[in-house]
Amino acid sequence: MKFTTSFCIRKFSKVIKMKKIIFLLLISVLFTAGLKAQVMIFHGQGRGPLKKIEELERVKLIEALNMDEQTTLKFFARRNEYRHKQIGLFQKSNELLGDLDKEVNKEKTDGGEIKKLIQEYLNIEDKISDNRDNFVKSLNNILSPEQIGKYLVFERKFRDEIRDVIFRERRRGKW
Repeated sequence: MKFTTSFCIRKFSKVIKMKKIIFLLLISVLFTAGLKAQVMIFHGQGRGPLKKIEELERVKLIEALNMDEQTTLKFFARRNEYRHKQIGLFQKSNELLGDLDKEVNKEKTDGGEIKKLIQEYLNIEDKISDNRDNFVKSLNNILSPEQIGKYLVFERKFRDEIRDVIFRERRRGKW
């Protein structure tokens, strides 16, 4: 079988397009997961696509932080513990918002109950922030200050890039 240059170019072009489609699909899944992650994780749904994206993030993070094997194990163990706590706090936050929604939409609202729910919600939000602060501070015995800074920048950029790509695709009408 003889392969012509144009045949190879067409095949190569199709492979590139497929990779682009797969990449955009992964990004869209991540964004959707970001919007629905709390609900999906709490109910055990959608873990397959999220797991693949988390693996991609993990590989990129290991490269960005230039961690050795031992540091990688310690870091991700600490990070998983932090995320597990965050998920529990986000779940409680969502439950409180659901309760608050029900309370404010009743025909006869109870101002005292609403104030109580608002205060509980704010307390949970403080715990979410405190948990993040404690996690970042706890990295001092695992990572160098430079690596911690790179981690924080990576986390933000990764989220922003994915969000930007998805918004761009939405504007094009492809998603």
